[in-house]
Amino acid sequence: MTQSRSLSKWKARHAVLVWIGILLNFAFVLPLIFCPEWILGLFGISVNQLIWPRFAGLLLGILSIFYIPATLDIDRYRVFAWLAVFPSRTLGTVFFFLAVFVFDQPLGYLAGVFLDGSVGIATLFCLLRILRLEQNIAEGRQA
Repeated sequence: MTQSRSLSKWKARHAVLVWIGILLNFAFVLPLIFCPEWILGLFGISVNQLIWPRFAGLLLGILSIFYIPATLDIDRYRVFAWLAVFPSRTLGTVFFFLAVFVFDQPLGYLAGVFLDGSVGIATLFCLLRILRLEQNIAEGRQA
């Protein structure tokens, strides 16, 4: 397989993984906005004022929309791809990890760790492979 064909496959893999992450995010966005008590109850999380989970859902939706440009043209919107990993997915993972293990919040928040962590690591791996392949092509090296 040529390096340019391999590069195209890794770019496609990255786009698919980012779209999976967007869809997973929206699995939380819509319930958080329209029925926050139900979705938070699934994870054993209680809140006093429903405006904050609704607002968090809205912000998660807005954030997820910013992931889309890099899936359409990763060469043009490369910075969005990196921002989706650092700080977005990374800080989401760290925030929920600290919430559970440092600030003694319910274990239901670990869903955020698993979602952001798994998508963040997978997309980071794709970005690093893309970067390496591009460097090899630029330097004329074979795989």
